[in-house]
Amino acid sequence: YLCTMGFNVSHANGRSFITNSHCTNTQGGVEGTTYYQPLSSVNPTVIATEAADPAYFKGGVCPKGRSCRWSDASRALYASGTASNQGEIAKPLNTGGTLEVNGVFTITAQDANTSSFATGTVVNKVGRTTGWSQGAVTNTCVHTNVSRSRFTQLCQTFVAAAVGSGDSGSPVFRITSGDNVTLVGILWGGSSDNRTFVFSPLKQIAQEL
Repeated sequence: YLCTMGFNVSHANGRSFITNSHCTNTQGGVEGTTYYQPLSSVNPTVIATEAADPAYFKGGVCPKGRSCRWSDASRALYASGTASNQGEIAKPLNTGGTLEVNGVFTITAQDANTSSFATGTVVNKVGRTTGWSQGAVTNTCVHTNVSRSRFTQLCQTFVAAAVGSGDSGSPVFRITSGDNVTLVGILWGGSSDNRTFVFSPLKQIAQEL
């Protein structure tokens, strides 16, 4: 898959980044997916290897006949020779779809306490395909079936903002002041008209990973 690297994290087992579980070779479960920048056909250097990706579960709150998780998220461990900057998100020039970078957003806080965002809350994402987009939360804590699959993502958030194929893994954040932002989750899907994206809240990502 072509996906977006979400955000860098500190972890007891080493420097890592978070992206989607569906951006691994097998959604749910660790099989050692390797990552390249931008592609193995362009540069065969492995920058990271999948290290954590919980299996999907059945029963309990999971609808009958489905396999569930609370986030579409996995953790990749950086290769020792790969540099990384924690707390930074590339800032495109504007929200018009450009991929031209003009500085960085700085993550100064993280919201690991919220699963249900108030309707109307304005959030942002930066992705490899449509760049920086911004919009309001339209639906909150929705059990969401993944199209053409048996998977259901529990308690997900919908946002009225541009998205495109390859934006999976985009960091989702609120702007607090200037270029300072609060990290709130990770994008994993979108509507067929590319006008709505869905993300997993950071609270649920932290609980699973």
